[in-house]
Amino acid sequence: MADLVPAVDRALRILSAFKNGQAEYGVSEFSRALNLNKSTVHNILNTLVRYNLLEQNKTTRKYRLGPGLIELGHLARQRRDIRDVAHPFVIELMKVTGETTFLGLFENDGITIIDKAEPPGEMKIATPIGQRVPFCAGCFGRAFLAWMSEAEVDRLLASPGLRKFTDTSITDPSDYKASLAPVRRRGYAVDETEEYLSGVWAVSAPIQDAEGVVAALTVVGFTGQMTAAKKKTTSRAALQSARQISQRMGAPSA
Repeated sequence: MADLVPAVDRALRILSAFKNGQAEYGVSEFSRALNLNKSTVHNILNTLVRYNLLEQNKTTRKYRLGPGLIELGHLARQRRDIRDVAHPFVIELMKVTGETTFLGLFENDGITIIDKAEPPGEMKIATPIGQRVPFCAGCFGRAFLAWMSEAEVDRLLASPGLRKFTDTSITDPSDYKASLAPVRRRGYAVDETEEYLSGVWAVSAPIQDAEGVVAALTVVGFTGQMTAAKKKTTSRAALQSARQISQRMGAPSA
């Protein structure tokens, strides 16, 4: 077994203590249960509270699990579930279109690539899993923002705000908001003018569960190789795949 980092090990032992069902612990209880001195326990607790992994009951002065753990658990479940359900469709969409296909989640005001499928051969568009993409990155972001509340869209447009990636990037907030309307009508977003990457065409379709849009499928190809007919069939295939995934995720309208 690899060597453990003592401070991390102690913090995780504190969190794991709640597995026995006890809702709250005081500093002395942690100290006795884990055989740690009170000063060490107190410092670790303060750190865990700082990151919302624990919170202190103002009445009892004891510590209980914090909301940060709920958020992390939700993200872990979302990543696992979405990727497991979508992966076969990501692969099939790549095969049908012959183009690179990405699966992305919207988190922390941007998009994280959590799965991908690349066609064989050297001429392809590649991005590593885990890559972060700005919220305003061409059609990928619009597949999410088109179904967000107006207040949330306004917040994103104010900060972090729009960025200029190419000469055709939309940088005016009013124009950007207007570009979301046709996305809602069609059910998917298209980057026809190389807004994010020069020489690249893309289409993005939202994936929904019972609560709303949770991910998006994006297919990207070199503009020079995308005929009008191929753009049409690729857009239809992306939309169909996103709807099939949404159905499996429990979306009522899928």
